[in-house]
Amino acid sequence: MRYRDFEELFSSKRMQKYLLACNHNTRKAMTLYRYNLKLSQELFTIISCFEVVLRNRIAHHEPICFSGKNAIIDTSYVLNQYARMMKLFGWMGIDGASLVYGLDHVGKMSGKVMLI
Repeated sequence: MRYRDFEELFSSKRMQKYLLACNHNTRKAMTLYRYNLKLSQELFTIISCFEVVLRNRIAHHEPICFSGKNAIIDTSYVLNQYARMMKLFGWMGIDGASLVYGLDHVGKMSGKVMLI
């Protein structure tokens, strides 16, 4: 396919980043766009697996306020997972704290658990 046709279908605004990355080599830009689509598909598969596992853990009400298999009250696991999620939001260019503003009570609830 000619680049002009490709660009018309996907938009010049979208393709601008690919052109810049490939020093305005249109063939490479189209290839990079296609590779990006494939890479996104691969990542989406992993995201789907993550979602299923996360939902199963939540649905089964696995106790997350203990240290490992011991009956020792400890919310470090929750706080570590929370930090990882916030880091992933940042990786996606999202201000996680702003996104969950008013909904985020993980720290507060962890504190309450630790006071028991």
